Amino acid sequence: MSRVSTASSPTVGGLADRKPAGAGARVGIFLLPLAMAWLGCRVFSAGLATDGTAAGATGMGPSDSGGEETGSPVDGLGGPASDSGANLGDARQPADVTPVIGIPAIVGCSDGTREGFRDLENWPNIAGCAGGWNVPGLLATSSRSPSCDRVAGNDSPNSTGAGCSAADLCALTWHACLDGPDVASHSPTGGCESIVSPGDKAFFVVMAGASPQGVCYPDSSAVNDLHGCGSASIGQPESEECPPLNRRMGFADCEATDVWQCGSADDSLDEAEVVTKLDSSLGGVLCCKD
Repeated sequence: MSRVSTASSPTVGGLADRKPAGAGARVGIFLLPLAMAWLGCRVFSAGLATDGTAAGATGMGPSDSGGEETGSPVDGLGGPASDSGANLGDARQPADVTPVIGIPAIVGCSDGTREGFRDLENWPNIAGCAGGWNVPGLLATSSRSPSCDRVAGNDSPNSTGAGCSAADLCALTWHACLDGPDVASHSPTGGCESIVSPGDKAFFVVMAGASPQGVCYPDSSAVNDLHGCGSASIGQPESEECPPLNRRMGFADCEATDVWQCGSADDSLDEAEVVTKLDSSLGGVLCCKD
């Protein structure tokens, strides 16, 4: 702190302003804790990676158990995981996405626009189709069959998906991808690479759940969480027991979006059985060619 001379500014009585001895020391002692707190914040911020996730963060999962049904359920009602992107800001206004537009049977989406895997030449057999639906769930026959004659999708007259199931987002001669192996057999890379461009905010779900411990099974009893391909700004890293999918969403992750609806807190282990989607923002369904 610099000292300001007051010798040229006499006061009444001709006496110059004087600071009591030791005043500067007392001010310095007062400011020292504030400086240390500020420096502490600067040091701890280095623990964040450049993408905003915790440095060294890895995906959840029961991988240490060798795939066995051990451990606690992966869902917690206290909020999404540290890198879940729950603070989405204006998440319902997605980053500009230029969809692939074409014949539905070629594009793969019932409205003729493809929002995920937009490189049609290299990903001809799998598509991310944005839209909403209000027939609950992903596993029942009613969820896996079209309910509104495929009049669904973000570029359709019914972007909210009134009367539609998730399957209505896929074009005729396509189906909603059933699970990870279905994705692997339709993607030329065998996985989720290039599902969206950097900066996009989207998640595209498959028609499957997992066990309470996060292990994916191809049966109707596995209803925990939503699983699919998407950007790191939505949901959490997928379990190592659900390859080749890269993202999953639990109840708290759905709540953070205001668009993906996963029931109530009582459904925190049953998201795949109850999920609906209010509109076409933030993704939709993965569709695989028949």
